[in-house]
Amino acid sequence: MAQIMITQPARDRLRAYVDHGVQGAVTISGLLVLMTLMLIFVYLLLSVLPLFKPASLGTARSLPISGAVPALAIGMDVPQRIGYRIDQQGEGYFYRLVAPTDANAGQWLAQQTLLHKPVLLAQAVGERDLFALAQADGRFIVTRADFASESGGKPQWRFPLGQQPMALDPQGRPLVLLALAEMRTGATLLAAVTDDRRLLFGRFSLTAPPQHLELQLPTTAEQLILAPDGRQLYLLAGNQLTRYQVDGVQLHQREILTLGEHPPYRLMALPGGGALLIRAGDGSLHEWFEVENQLTPIQQFEHRGLAPELLVTESSRRVFATLQPSGAFALFSSIQPQPLLKTTLPGDVQQMAFAPRGNGLLLETAQGWQHYPVENLYPDVTWRSLWRQVWYENYPEPAYVWQSTSGEDSYQAKFSLMPIIFGTFKAAAYAMLFAVPLALAGAVYTACFMSAGLRRVVKPALEVMGALPTVVIGLVAGIWLAPLIEEYLLAVLALPLLLALVVVLCGWLANRFFPRPLAPGMDLLLLLPLVVLTVWLALAVGPGLEWQLFGEPLYFWLGEGYVQRNTLVVGVAMGFALVPIIFSLAEDALFSVPTAFSRGSLALGATQWQTVVRVVLPSASAGIFSALMIGFGRAVGETMIVLMATGNTPIIDGNLFQGLRALAANIAIEMPEAVVGGSHYRVLFLTALVLFIFTFVLNTLAEAVRLRLRERYTLNQETP
Repeated sequence: MAQIMITQPARDRLRAYVDHGVQGAVTISGLLVLMTLMLIFVYLLLSVLPLFKPASLGTARSLPISGAVPALAIGMDVPQRIGYRIDQQGEGYFYRLVAPTDANAGQWLAQQTLLHKPVLLAQAVGERDLFALAQADGRFIVTRADFASESGGKPQWRFPLGQQPMALDPQGRPLVLLALAEMRTGATLLAAVTDDRRLLFGRFSLTAPPQHLELQLPTTAEQLILAPDGRQLYLLAGNQLTRYQVDGVQLHQREILTLGEHPPYRLMALPGGGALLIRAGDGSLHEWFEVENQLTPIQQFEHRGLAPELLVTESSRRVFATLQPSGAFALFSSIQPQPLLKTTLPGDVQQMAFAPRGNGLLLETAQGWQHYPVENLYPDVTWRSLWRQVWYENYPEPAYVWQSTSGEDSYQAKFSLMPIIFGTFKAAAYAMLFAVPLALAGAVYTACFMSAGLRRVVKPALEVMGALPTVVIGLVAGIWLAPLIEEYLLAVLALPLLLALVVVLCGWLANRFFPRPLAPGMDLLLLLPLVVLTVWLALAVGPGLEWQLFGEPLYFWLGEGYVQRNTLVVGVAMGFALVPIIFSLAEDALFSVPTAFSRGSLALGATQWQTVVRVVLPSASAGIFSALMIGFGRAVGETMIVLMATGNTPIIDGNLFQGLRALAANIAIEMPEAVVGGSHYRVLFLTALVLFIFTFVLNTLAEAVRLRLRERYTLNQETP
């Protein structure tokens, strides 16, 4: 039997090649998209991971610094190249910490006599390298380490108030306690207690004469602390803590507190504000600061230390460290009770100091100096501060707070993600609440009730609305819509109910007076004028009704509960942007339902509306669900409308008339101002990662649900 050879026409072979090529291109493009998404995820993850790297100490470098005379204070400059030492003889030394060869490390650079045999030394909290030294006769000097001296390039000590000792006490009595602070105006504040129990306070400046104040104390004071901002003065006597408010050169006693029954107590001021660290005799360590005009214990740190122990703070961040005589070292941040780092250092440390940026630690022992590199880049960012309430200074209670910048020196970064995540879902929820009823109702009417000719006009017109730039919608919402809603607030709130009543009433009247069905499109022509008339009447009557009911405009009656750019504005504006997307996808899904289903339902006696509800909608449910999820994803990721129409207030408030801040808008606002590599910069990348993960999980779940719905209704349709 002869074999028949069938040759494929050249055009069919070309079509097959093209089909295979397109299939391969689509497959490769899909894989490239997935690979791009994975690369974006990896990039965001690598940018975020340093935030959660634990604090660590590097290997110590030993420096042979001679310590024949005990030190009163030690420190170093910002690059950690030069260290200084003030000893009990009043001599100030500078040493080389980093040198071309290890043999030069620890080399003496300069020496200067500051004050002959001082008995007291006070360091200004929050100010780098500023000290006050006092002699036994009560005279004092103020000095600052200057590492970049103009004279020969050698470091030296500067004297802001002059090198000659000054008298704080007109009576010349010896001082037993001394405290120092520097104001932003340049004035220097000094507080002291004399041996005859007098509290002295002075304000000194080179441009004004000294100002003095004297108060008699009832008991012997044990410690004296000036807050870094110079507004508070704390005096400890036994277990009694007295707080004074500083007003110019006047002291106003604010309160006297009993700390407890575990003396002796020790005070330490934290940089930036008026917060105090108070260590009790039982080793417990607490943070206190003012809450509603009363000094309040805020939190207890996980610390049990025995006296004597060293307690030092950084000069610019609310970070502090404790060191036991045994060498147990703990590093803390004021925003969480758990230590950032616990390790063991050499015992018998006499002095300890942080580098100005907290990236180094200097210890003095009998054998010399130990210089440790410290890696603690982001102490203000922890899982607790990101996701839980934190009690920050100047706040009445623990709260979720996002405040990345401030104009005050006492600023403490606050990076809670909860307000902006809440704002994201709040904006998306109200936008969907506005868009979904309109879009689905329009899709059902267009696909199932509208005439074919009218549908060819309406559907493209609504889809063209989706091409409007969101920045234009946001601009219109912020400049025109927000003031309009404020003026006609009562009418805007009443319109959804009024329009629903008008539509229902029109439907009832049409069925009552027009027993025969209207021609397709006629119902729309009859309804639209009534809708326009209802809107016009509501806007015309609304302002006058507000005055009748409230005696003033409604927004003014709401007071602080209403801001002009609020959630209502963004819900309307972003809902307007979502309507074309949801409408187009839902209408396509409804229109794609085979006509045999609806014809069969109508043939069995069902009404047109019953057919839509029980046949068409279930069959198109997978497509409708996809439309809703795509719309919700668009709402979550929207940037410009939320940025321009909400006021960008990062608060957790369900009030419809308050502002909000969303994840995408937050990134757009703050990323240009963030310092590359800083905590703010990396937290913004974390918000981007959270948004990426959320949209990925949401889309994955939506696709799974869509496929489940599609499979379910496909099986139901195939079942005989």
